[in-house]
Amino acid sequence: MSYLSELSDELGAVGIRGSRGRRIMAEVADHLASGGEVESFGSPPLIAQRFADELATAGTRRLAWLSFVALAPAGIGFGLLFVLLRPGPDITSAQTLAVGLAAAFTMVLAPQIALASGLLALALGWRIRAETVAPAAAVRVLRRRVALAIGCGALTLTAVATYGFEYSGQLPGWWPIAAYAVAGTLLLPLGVAGIALARTARLRPQAGGMVTDVVGEISQGQPWRFCLLFAAAVGLVALVGGGLDEGPRNAVAEIVLICASFAALGRFLGLRT
Repeated sequence: MSYLSELSDELGAVGIRGSRGRRIMAEVADHLASGGEVESFGSPPLIAQRFADELATAGTRRLAWLSFVALAPAGIGFGLLFVLLRPGPDITSAQTLAVGLAAAFTMVLAPQIALASGLLALALGWRIRAETVAPAAAVRVLRRRVALAIGCGALTLTAVATYGFEYSGQLPGWWPIAAYAVAGTLLLPLGVAGIALARTARLRPQAGGMVTDVVGEISQGQPWRFCLLFAAAVGLVALVGGGLDEGPRNAVAEIVLICASFAALGRFLGLRT
């Protein structure tokens, strides 16, 4: 088997295919045709893995910023819809009560997870901003954070449209139409980010090293203590913002949701081991 054939197979094995693979192969073939020596490249498995590590690092780092840019309009649109909806409809007035309740609950939980995951992705992306090759563990964690942020953002917009339909009889006539327009329009950039994630996820980095994250530094090896302090701070804000009527209920709900989310997603997002 020739050097180029072996390199092509190794590139495919680490997830470098399509236009990326063809571009690399063209550059290597051109170099060899110009008198370059095979020995100067190194073994095909080593070269392929080096390409995969570098491409995965750069692509996933860019993806952290892309996902946040895609989520920002969704967050703004979601916020405007509910700032303009005061007071909301009776929660029991949905056309199908179970669907309406599920949509309402999703609109409370999913955007918070999307925001937290997006910020965590940005933090890790910033941490590895100067690295040509980041540890494979860091790349995997960053991909998970981006995937969860995009997924929960899309889930939020879907829930908004469902909410508009289920409570259309109790909402101002313009609100469901606005909800459909916002959800349909802002799902598009999230879809673009999702495609970019799928393309990057094909790469298989193997670089060694540990994940170093700002959250780990702040928690100082005590992730649950950090979670409880954060939950208490958010609960206090909810208590003050909700007043005497809704404040205590909102504070308890936020604390329970944050702790439950941390228990369910903390390891997946690399916040605890």
